[in-house]
Amino acid sequence: MIRIRERRERLSAWQEKTRSRWILTLLFLLCGVGLFGPLCWSSYQYSQLRVRIAAVLLEANIAERNPIAMQLIERGTVTVDGVEIGGTRVQSVADQMFSRDGRIGEPDYASSFIAASVSPGWAPVNIIERPWVVAAISLGLIGLTILSVWVGMAIELVLVALATGGAMTLFWFTSQLDWIVAVAGIGFLIFAFLLLMRVALVLLSAPQQVFGVAHTLLLESLRQRISIGFIGGLLVVLPLIPLWIDRREPLRYQVQTFIARGTGLVFVVAACLTLFLSCATVAFEIRDRQIWNVLTKPVSRFQYLIGKILGLSVLNGIVLIVGSFAVFVYVQLMSTRSATDIQDAAAVQNQVLVAREMERPTYIPMDQEKLREIVNSSIENDSILRGEIAAGTKSEVDVARDIRMTKTSEFMTAQRTIEAGKSRTFEFSGLEEARRSVAQPVLRYAFHIGRDSSHDLFPVLLYFGDLPPIQVNYVPVQRNVVAIPVEAIRADGTLSVKILNGGIARDGQIYPAEWSMNFEGDGLEVLHRVGGFEANFFRAILIDWGKLIFIAALGVAAASVLSFPVAVLLAVTIFVAASISPFLAMALENYTVSPDAGIAVQIFQYFIRMVVGFVQWALSPFAEVGSSANLVDGRVISWRVVFGSMALVGVAWSLVVFSLGLLCFNKKEIAIYSGGDG
Repeated sequence: MIRIRERRERLSAWQEKTRSRWILTLLFLLCGVGLFGPLCWSSYQYSQLRVRIAAVLLEANIAERNPIAMQLIERGTVTVDGVEIGGTRVQSVADQMFSRDGRIGEPDYASSFIAASVSPGWAPVNIIERPWVVAAISLGLIGLTILSVWVGMAIELVLVALATGGAMTLFWFTSQLDWIVAVAGIGFLIFAFLLLMRVALVLLSAPQQVFGVAHTLLLESLRQRISIGFIGGLLVVLPLIPLWIDRREPLRYQVQTFIARGTGLVFVVAACLTLFLSCATVAFEIRDRQIWNVLTKPVSRFQYLIGKILGLSVLNGIVLIVGSFAVFVYVQLMSTRSATDIQDAAAVQNQVLVAREMERPTYIPMDQEKLREIVNSSIENDSILRGEIAAGTKSEVDVARDIRMTKTSEFMTAQRTIEAGKSRTFEFSGLEEARRSVAQPVLRYAFHIGRDSSHDLFPVLLYFGDLPPIQVNYVPVQRNVVAIPVEAIRADGTLSVKILNGGIARDGQIYPAEWSMNFEGDGLEVLHRVGGFEANFFRAILIDWGKLIFIAALGVAAASVLSFPVAVLLAVTIFVAASISPFLAMALENYTVSPDAGIAVQIFQYFIRMVVGFVQWALSPFAEVGSSANLVDGRVISWRVVFGSMALVGVAWSLVVFSLGLLCFNKKEIAIYSGGDG
């Protein structure tokens, strides 16, 4: 042990020399170019092959039975530059590639699927076919290795690489590819976290009071067991999540499950780490009198608290960068798993790993004057209600509100109900961009009918504009999508969708369904692509970082006034209340004051309703901007939403709690609360 320690110290001293750093930089640079150069060139050649395949597929037409289409159907291949590409795997799904007009419905995806049969195999296909991604990853990895040299972590890099390589070798001999990828991910994430922490420490080493406090907090986070437990658990568990997802499920569900679990785990771990560390770092320093050594120096209480929040924000940024990078990479890896069919594989790229806008149909609002008349007549014609109101057992305001809500709900439900054999037309607007987009928009629907049994199948006819109807057979309650012909969208961005509750028989006659059908307010939506998954994912990370800044300010402010247990209890309570605010809103809708209870009970119930209502109103913005839900659903997170969330939660809320904490902290006698006798 002594010899190993001595050798390690000698190596550490050697790598600190400028000459040694230049030698290591040159060595790592040559190794990186030698390893990643051929990979980048191979990726470029593969992408060019995919482009040529796509050009050939544009000429295929099964309706005309031209040679390209027949070769694809009969042999599952296409000829490019005199070479046949494809095989039995392509042949098994070739008929699914053609749309109703006889041409290839998704030429880009079909070309990717066919080219996959001759892919290099050193990385997932959806990464290889994008040379700029391969180049960016290569430059990023080379940059990280060189950065590790100049921050004094070259030895750690070699040790982690050897340990990770040894563990991967064990699984290589047992042909467990998933475990090889998981072990490689664990090793990379651990080193990336340590490297970013070292870089942050170097950047925060400037001789300024705020930076000094933040620098000390980062060092403290590496020493405390609670921090190591949270961070270590995250870095180990994240690469293992794909192993726990059932491969028998449709591929789009596998990817959505991992996005939800991965992003949720990263945020929850970072939030819990922030809650406990923010309270511990301030409360323990006050309790153990360590704060005396800080405040007796030229460090004000304002700078002290700001430094703590800055350090926590930097730590959260590092955790989010490392964790989110892992989620992003494993999403790309999982998207290359075997799909149930070509539609399932296309759904991953066109419905999950995208950023889509959502438009719902325009409904007719209920006339308020007519609604008022209905409410008044309902009360006047109900002698029991009038008697209860006169006796004081029910409030006329509450009764009118309940009737108003019921009648409005019935009016809106009637617009979303279609009788058997009947039809109803729905108008969508705001689809100008969908009309210009290359990606085809889709109609997503979820219908209720009969018993809503998942074992039943019902027909429905969809008319898009003036085009012929499309019949689909749907399972009640389940969400499904159907492609919308772009030509059905008018020049002003509007679209008419007529839904007929029935089907077309073989003789061409329309027959009605068994029961009437209806759908919820979100049961009919038009989704169209406006961006990619990468930018959407980045915006989601920014929203989570803004929330973590508020949690850090909340914990620091609470611990500056309260003891550690009480500060943690307060901070956790506010965090939980903010996270479940949507459920509180639902509970408030169904919460009523008991008219038969005593006056004391009613006062208590009114008080509970008022308190919960205020909490829900005040904290609702925290949970309303849900990044994970939008990512799973493939919905766009706009920059307006990001800036709004950062300004409100990350800045305004943080300033409020920080100001309150600073106000109380300035009036606090540190010597007394640190155990002093004065």
